[in-house]
Parts: sequence; C-alpha cells; structure tokens
Amino acid sequence: MGSQAATKQHIWQSFSTLIRTTPFDKITVEMIIRESKVSKSTFYRHFRDKYDVLNYNSMEIAEQLINRKVCHDWKEFLDNMFLAIQQNLSYFQRAFRSSGQNSHSGFLFSYSFSIVEGCYLRYTGTASLSIHDRYVIGHYCHGCVGILQDWLNEPESLTPKQMADIFYEAMPDYLRDSWG
Repeated sequence: MGSQAATKQHIWQSFSTLIRTTPFDKITVEMIIRESKVSKSTFYRHFRDKYDVLNYNSMEIAEQLINRKVCHDWKEFLDNMFLAIQQNLSYFQRAFRSSGQNSHSGFLFSYSFSIVEGCYLRYTGTASLSIHDRYVIGHYCHGCVGILQDWLNEPESLTPKQMADIFYEAMPDYLRDSWG
C-alpha cells in the first residue's frame, strides 16, 4: 500500500475508532484530524468531509471486489459483499444512523446505482441508460438499500448468504447477465 493509500486508510481507521463511541452526527472533521494526528490539509487531500470518510469503507469493499476481478458474476459479488458487511457489522449499523442529505443510505443508493449502471452499459455496449432501465435499476437499488438497513437492525434474522440470495433473486433477470 503506497503512502497516500496508507494515510487515507489511517484517517478512516481513526474515524472508525471515533464512531465506536460517538454518534456520527456529533463527530466533526476536527475530531477526526485530532484522532488521526494528521494536518487539516492532509485530511482534505484525502476526503471532502466527514461523510466522505463514512462512505469510504463501503466504497473500498466494493472496489476491491470489482477491480480485482474477485467475483465472476453478480451472485458471487453479493455473497462477498454481505460477508464483508457482516465482518464490519457494527460499523455499518452505526453508518446507517447518519441522516440527512449526505446520509450513508443515500450514498449507498448512488454508489450501487453507478455500479449496476456501469456493468449494464459495458455489457450492452451502449453509452447511456434508457428511461426504462434507469427506473428499473433505481427501483432495484433503492429496494436493496432499504432491505439492507432493515437487516442491519436484525442481522441474526438471516445469514449473509441468505441476504445475498434475496438481493440476487430481486435483481431483474436481464441485469443478472451484465456482470463485468
């Protein structure tokens, strides 16, 4: 890991330490800077604000699975995502407690939409989504974020594998082949 990536990871880990004891809404950038012992300019070189730090973990998990080509299809991706969520369960439970315009659920919707959209556009060789596809993908992603939030409130209700199966079964058939 290069020094830039290591610094970014260090800031996130410091944030993760803070969120264990402090509600997200009470955490400030200054607190993150103090905890991580980096300068203000170093913080802003890596993150826009505290919401960006909050969302970093979710994005990092997905990017690793996608960019390393660890997964060969949507099913495998969802299985791995839910295992990663379970391994970071308390973090995700606290992350979903953030609210407002930059909430974690809002980020996850936008980010998951961009992942599905990108895969579908590469698969179809088209430059943009039709209105129909935009609504179908939006519906799917909104539903997934809502169900994920419900599951995080009762993670013992279903295993990560069962949750991944539900997300895969809910995916429209024509999107399932669009991985990669």
